[in-house]
Amino acid sequence: MNNRIYDVLAILLVLFAVACKKNKEQPVEAPESPKPTASFNYKQLSADDPFTFKFENLSKDFKEIRWEFGDDSTTAEVSPVHTFINTGEYRIRMMSKNDQGYWAQREVKIKLRPDDILSYTSSNGQDGKITLSLNAPVKAQTVSWYKLEGTALKLVETAPTTRISVAAGTYDSYTVKITTPKGSTAEVTRLVGSAGVLNDVTGNAVFSVSRDNDGGPTAKEGSLKLIDKDTRTKFLQFNYKGDLWAQLDYQDKPVVLGAYALTSGDDAIERDPKNFSLEGSNDLTSWTKVDQRTNEAFPTRGLTKMYLFNNSTPYRYYRLNIPVNNGAGLIQIAEWRVFVMQ
Repeated sequence: MNNRIYDVLAILLVLFAVACKKNKEQPVEAPESPKPTASFNYKQLSADDPFTFKFENLSKDFKEIRWEFGDDSTTAEVSPVHTFINTGEYRIRMMSKNDQGYWAQREVKIKLRPDDILSYTSSNGQDGKITLSLNAPVKAQTVSWYKLEGTALKLVETAPTTRISVAAGTYDSYTVKITTPKGSTAEVTRLVGSAGVLNDVTGNAVFSVSRDNDGGPTAKEGSLKLIDKDTRTKFLQFNYKGDLWAQLDYQDKPVVLGAYALTSGDDAIERDPKNFSLEGSNDLTSWTKVDQRTNEAFPTRGLTKMYLFNNSTPYRYYRLNIPVNNGAGLIQIAEWRVFVMQ
């Protein structure tokens, strides 16, 4: 009997020891780490290198960081410096992760527009030739100048500047391509007239018309289509009676226009403008005619015609008057752009 009691006690002791061991072997749950945040800012490192940015990480409670720059490149650096090779729009994504796998992310877009990075100006020499020069501050290691001949670009010169000739009253298209010391590239194209580079300043003014499309300025064929930089759209005015004008107001910054362009719409040729003039004013009362055209023809649809004129006076207001079209009761224009000579 006593032996049985001892046996039972021994078994109980063994079971108690095993239970204690299992309790000791059970893992202790780690306290939950703070959730990570994802935050950063960025800035261009230098004025002469518009492609290189410093990204400053402002995230908290992270163990790992991953950056994606939208150009197939990534890094795990905490606060990297990155150089983009081409112009374009890039989606920057940063992901922060803590030691328990929780993550956060932030995205921003960086737009590197060629026209914001690169431009060139001109100066006229006494010999009648025009010198084209890059605008500061972009730093270029190589500079190549091209002229559009037909549908192809022909290399003119590889140098910081180039000297060209443009016949009086005409214009040519020139493209400059650069490579920076870090290998980034950009290119812009400008029209160059006999008086210099033509820079588009249409978007710098407040736009209005004498009478809009029946659907208003934002309609499918409303007046805003006239200056939307898209020659596939158009402005259409119904019940045309020779009373159409379009106006640009440069407010407190009068400009000296030297050229403008009109593009024909996609519909009936009878709706095209035929007689028109461009006038300038500084008070909306006294107007000076800076250019006038009669019997103009647009034989094809989507045809852009450039009109150059001599003007040395800055005006706050410019008004395109179109009293005559080709006979239709409607008038259409796909695009109107204006230029200063620089």
